[in-house]
Amino acid sequence: MILSLPGLAALSALLFTWMQVSQAGRELRIIEQGQITSRYNAAINNLGSSSVDVRLGGIYALERLMRDSARDHPTVVSVLAAFLRQHAPVQATKAAVADVPRPDADIEAVMNVLAERRADLDQGLVLDLSKTDLSQWTPARLHDETGIQLEQAILTGSNVIGTGLTNANLRDAWLDEADLRKASLSGADLRDAHLSGSKLSEAGLDQANLRDAWLDKADLREASLEFADLRGAILEGADLREASMYGAHAAGAFFCSETGCADTTATDLIGADLTGADFESASLIKTSLCGISDTGSDTEGIATLVPKPGKWECATLTRANLLRANLSNLRLTRINLSGANLAYANLSGADLSNANLTGANLTGTDLSKANLTGARLTGARHKGARLNGTKGLPEGFR
Repeated sequence: MILSLPGLAALSALLFTWMQVSQAGRELRIIEQGQITSRYNAAINNLGSSSVDVRLGGIYALERLMRDSARDHPTVVSVLAAFLRQHAPVQATKAAVADVPRPDADIEAVMNVLAERRADLDQGLVLDLSKTDLSQWTPARLHDETGIQLEQAILTGSNVIGTGLTNANLRDAWLDEADLRKASLSGADLRDAHLSGSKLSEAGLDQANLRDAWLDKADLREASLEFADLRGAILEGADLREASMYGAHAAGAFFCSETGCADTTATDLIGADLTGADFESASLIKTSLCGISDTGSDTEGIATLVPKPGKWECATLTRANLLRANLSNLRLTRINLSGANLAYANLSGADLSNANLTGANLTGTDLSKANLTGARLTGARHKGARLNGTKGLPEGFR
């Protein structure tokens, strides 16, 4: 079909108009990008000012820029994180919680801008706040900071209730008396972390690495520590009531000291590895050391680690220190107490049928009315043990 001359003229005019609009759009984007660059440079200059008011202006200018330009969002986040690392570094000496002041105005402003940003625009950026002092931080809102880097950071006395810190790096971080109630710390690296007196009730710590962490006097009521690594952790005086430590690795952990023991009332220790753990003088009569596995079959991320429900399991207490501990009337069938120190412990009425007590120290232990049917007692020392009414004793054991 051949167009008429008027039709060709109209088509040419339309094409010319489209080209003009496209060119204008490109020029507009170039102008906008130039404006953004100018705003960015001005904000960066303000960040370097000696005046806190000017620095605050730079911080909020960057926040506005971050909202206006998704493209520049990760860059602004990186700049603000670097500002914190430079201007709020961890000091050599750490003050007591009561003496820790609130952050300076510009530091707190940066922390809040980062907390309130749209984390979905980070484009894979991992927020790095390692070795920064964030003491007494109480953000109005905090996003799920999966994988955040907080190694050796100080969060003493901070309030981060319900925060998502899954897989966060908090190794050697200071979180003394921090409020982490209902926080998600599953898979977090908390090795050597300081959590003394912290509030962790109902927190999710499944598969977290808490090796050699300080959790003394921490509130861990109803916390989930399933399959967590607690080897060598300090738990003396901690409140573990109704916490779940199913399948946890707590070999060498300290549950007791001269100042007191952790409260393990209704704590689930079934399947936990407590090899060499210190329970001296602890009362474990309301603690679940053995039982039927019915935990974790629907637990996200660890289903493959959980045995089939209905299996009888016990905590492993090989070489554990249970000196003067109270284990009376507990059902401890098939529990492994080989090499454990049970001297002067109260095991009266306990069901120890088929238990492994090989090499255990039973000196002065109260085993009256206990059931030792089928228990392995090779090499067990039992001088002065109370055996009144004890069932299943092998010949010559008395």
